[in-house]
Amino acid sequence: MKYLPAFIISLFLLVSNVAAIQVAQAHGADDHEHATTAGLMTQVAPRASAQTEDFELLMVLQGRQLIIYLDRFADNQPVLDAQLELESAGLKAIAKQSSPGVYVLDLPKGWLEKSGKYAFSISVEVGDLGDVMTASLEIPELNDTHQDEHEHTSIFSTWWKWLLAATLLLIAVTLVYAIWRRKQRSDFAA
Repeated sequence: MKYLPAFIISLFLLVSNVAAIQVAQAHGADDHEHATTAGLMTQVAPRASAQTEDFELLMVLQGRQLIIYLDRFADNQPVLDAQLELESAGLKAIAKQSSPGVYVLDLPKGWLEKSGKYAFSISVEVGDLGDVMTASLEIPELNDTHQDEHEHTSIFSTWWKWLLAATLLLIAVTLVYAIWRRKQRSDFAA
């Protein structure tokens, strides 16, 4: 019985090692390097393009504005002072030039805020030249259910449970040993 304290310590070390192995297995052989990380992910703004023999344009949705880049198709030069009228289901508006070849349309509240495909008819007039283009802007569904592959909370919840179990086991074995030891001494004294 003189080896019982050594047995208790060995048992505690064994349970602690099992807990450490469980933590390592729960975390996996992960090197923390991934092709994309949640913090570095960038989302490309919804966009649409159209072209005719005279013009080409690119529409980009940025917040509550539709930014339109308008160039001449032949030489890719920005189109200055054009009259741009956009029509889509429930919307008819004129975009204003903000810089050379860049036009901005402030969107009414609630418009282009839902996912879906929106068809546009864009009328372009510059001097005596005019054209009508069509473009389709698709707004993808937002997926907020993305979870990082690392569930660190589950790893921590696993290791603390093992540590708690090891501690409780150590306390129980120590109590049993103390009771047994007291009984041995009382039997010896009697």
